[in-house]
Amino acid sequence: MKITIDKKYSHLEAQIRNIPIRIMNDDCDIVYRGRNIVARMDIGGRPYMVKQYKRVNVIQQVAYTFFCKTKAERAFLFAQEFERRGIETPTAVAYMEVKEHGLFTTGYLVTEEAEGEECHLLLREVEHYDTALADAVAAQVVRMHKAGVLHGDLNLSNFLVTPTADGWHFVMIDINRSSFRDGTPSDDECLANLVRITHRRDLYEYLISSYAKQRGWPITDTVAKALHLLDKFEHRRLKL
Repeated sequence: MKITIDKKYSHLEAQIRNIPIRIMNDDCDIVYRGRNIVARMDIGGRPYMVKQYKRVNVIQQVAYTFFCKTKAERAFLFAQEFERRGIETPTAVAYMEVKEHGLFTTGYLVTEEAEGEECHLLLREVEHYDTALADAVAAQVVRMHKAGVLHGDLNLSNFLVTPTADGWHFVMIDINRSSFRDGTPSDDECLANLVRITHRRDLYEYLISSYAKQRGWPITDTVAKALHLLDKFEHRRLKL
């Protein structure tokens, strides 16, 4: 098993190496069990979050062994890049790659535990959403785009939000499909990046309007373009 640990957490290496066995033995708090497994566990007297990625198929085993980075490695490196660009995400502690017969099979990512509520619960799942929070979400996206960050799955579930004395604090999660630019991405890239943020139309239109206003873009034209992108995206999903 290959293990890479941020030097600040090197004293936890022995316990981190034991994570696969702990998950297998249910010696942790399983938060989510589906395609991947997400667990909360005590390591060195503190809670950490662990993501066990789904075991890959034979073709992926070859690809991840010889040709491309695993999801665990990308998530670890991307967390460091988010931090470097001033966008908060759970601090990356370590990642592990398990091999069988010389081929990669399973990855693990260990991060600090982040506080916050998934933003979709506060905006999408309520009858009357808080426009101040929606404006703050749009501002967070503007902040990411101006930092050259295109989140790979920019939906409201991946914004963890905590109210503060002067507004809202955001932590971005599920970042391993993100991409980065030197400077602000093009206007078309930014607008396309927003297409997954929500399928609730009234909220989507408000978020796009707020984003456009904060970028100094024409609001009516931007909303029309965004709705066209959303229609195409939803139609493609239905065909699949």
